[in-house]
Amino acid sequence: MRKARALVAVALIGPALANAESGVTLYGVVDTYVEYVKSGSTNVARLEDGGLYQSRWGLRGKEELGNDLAAVFALEAGLAVDTGTLQQGGRLFGRQSWAGLSSLKWGALTFGRQNTPIYYIEGAASAFGFSPYGPLGRLQNGGPAGSSLTARADNSIRVESADYGGLQASLLYSFGSERATAPRDADRIKALGLTYGRGPLWLGLAYERTSSIGAVDGMDRDERAIGASYDFTLVRLYANVRQAILYRPAQAELRDRGWHVGMTVPVGANGMVLLAYGTQWTTGTGNRGDQLSFGYQYFASKRTTLYANASKIWNTNLANYTFSNIPNQVSKTGVSDPRGLMAGIRHLF
Repeated sequence: MRKARALVAVALIGPALANAESGVTLYGVVDTYVEYVKSGSTNVARLEDGGLYQSRWGLRGKEELGNDLAAVFALEAGLAVDTGTLQQGGRLFGRQSWAGLSSLKWGALTFGRQNTPIYYIEGAASAFGFSPYGPLGRLQNGGPAGSSLTARADNSIRVESADYGGLQASLLYSFGSERATAPRDADRIKALGLTYGRGPLWLGLAYERTSSIGAVDGMDRDERAIGASYDFTLVRLYANVRQAILYRPAQAELRDRGWHVGMTVPVGANGMVLLAYGTQWTTGTGNRGDQLSFGYQYFASKRTTLYANASKIWNTNLANYTFSNIPNQVSKTGVSDPRGLMAGIRHLF
C-alpha cells in the first residue's frame, strides 16, 4: 500500500526546488493511450496523449550560493506523443519557464512563465489529477464561463513561503500581455494559494483574478477553489469545490459552480483503484453536467505505470461537456451523453 502511493508521488513535480541538490536534472513524462468514445451516433477510436499526465520533458536546476540561498530554474516543454508535436500553442517551453532564488528558511522567489497556485491545489485535491477521464479534467475545464483553471501565467512573479509546520502560502502576479495601449491590464493575473499538510490531512484554497482576457476591456474572470484529501490508510479520500465567474462587458455574467469527490484504494503491492464523481452547473440556467469515473493503475516499476479508465458524462438541458473534444449530438431540447474507455502506459524518466 505504501509502495503504491510512493509510486504515485514520483509523478508529482512540485513548484519549489528548495530541497533539491545542486546541479541540473533532465526529467520527463511519456504518456500515451488508446481510447474509444461514443456520444449519440458519433463514435471514435484513436490514439491520444496524456491519459494520466500530459507528456513533457524538462530541465530543472539549482546552484548553492551560500547562506541558505540558491539559484534555481525550470524549463519544461509539453509534447504530444501521438504526433511528436509541441503543446501549449507550439511554445518550446510552454509548461514552465522560470528562474529565481530559493531558501529553506524563507521560501522561493521566481520569475517567468509559471504554474499558478490554483493549478497545484486543484490537482492535489483530485483522485484522477488532471486526467481527461476525471471530473477535474472534463467538467471543470469545460464550462461556459471559460477555463475554470488558469494553469499558467506569462510574465509572472511568484513568491512561495517556506513550510511552517505544514502551512505554506504562495502569491503570484502576472504582468499579462504587457501592452502599451488600452487595455493596459490585458491578461494580468493576481493569484494566491494556501495549503496545509500534516500527517494524513491535506487542505488547500486558491483565488485568481484575470483581467481583460484577450485584450477585451472588462472581460474579467474570477476563479476560486477549496480542496482537501485525507489518508485513512485503506483508502484516501479527495474533495474539491470550485467556482468560475466570467464578467462580460454589456452582458450578464456567466457563473459556473461545481464540486467533485473521489477516492484511491491500493490493491496489493502494486495496484490502485480510483473512483470519482463530479458535477458542474451554470447558475441561472438549467445546464448541468455530471460525471462518473472509474480507473485502475498498475505500477510495473517506480517509473512505469499501466492504466485503464472508464467514464460517462450526463448532460442536462443544453450543457455540452465532451470527452477529448469529440462533438456531442445537439438538438433544441438537449445534448447527447458521452462515454469513453481508455487504456495506456505512462513512463517517467
